[in-house]
Amino acid sequence: MGTLIRISVYSSEDPTAAMLAAKRRFEELDALLSHYKPDSEINQLKPGVTTRVSPDLFSILQFAQRLSLLSGGAFDVTVRGNPIGYQNIALGRQTVTLLKEGVLLDLGGIAKGYANDQASKVLAARGFKRHLIAASGDVFARGKPGWRVGFQQTERLLVNRAVSTSGNTHQPGHILDPRSGQRVMSAETVSVLARDSMTADALATTCLILKGPERAALIAAYAGAEVVSA
Repeated sequence: MGTLIRISVYSSEDPTAAMLAAKRRFEELDALLSHYKPDSEINQLKPGVTTRVSPDLFSILQFAQRLSLLSGGAFDVTVRGNPIGYQNIALGRQTVTLLKEGVLLDLGGIAKGYANDQASKVLAARGFKRHLIAASGDVFARGKPGWRVGFQQTERLLVNRAVSTSGNTHQPGHILDPRSGQRVMSAETVSVLARDSMTADALATTCLILKGPERAALIAAYAGAEVVSA
């Protein structure tokens, strides 16, 4: 997925085996979801062909399609292709069909958050319930009494909560608005706090695109979500 991962575990027991298992889970998801890998699952999808996909990819696409609807297309995992349009993805019973030639998937705005959540489940299942996972700007903090995480010139104590930051301040134009095909030029950095890392990850980029009432309405649709802007 083109990023670096850091895992921190607080425990009196040796977490090495659990951390290696979490690392393997990241690697497994990277092999499935990265558009940088020619043989990844998303790069094997063919237009017009109904394909049974992994539970991981299907879960992500279900979440993504709902977010696309709620955001009016501001979030769209077909942004890498031509044409762009989440309506060109049809989901069945764990199947995916790309409805038009040229449709390509890019999960860069959601996959790292999903991977954080999955790696956290691996650690928790092995008894290491107090940990922090950071994949670039996506952070998930689990376990009491929590972890202090700094972002947006502030610091929060996060307990079983995620934060994701999407910035346009230093490099305006690197985010594309899927609805218009135009680059987002406003200089702003947006952080979203949420109950899980996938939600925070996907909402951060979307909220960088949306403004005012549209942004507020989207955040209100996700219980426990909060946006911080600078």
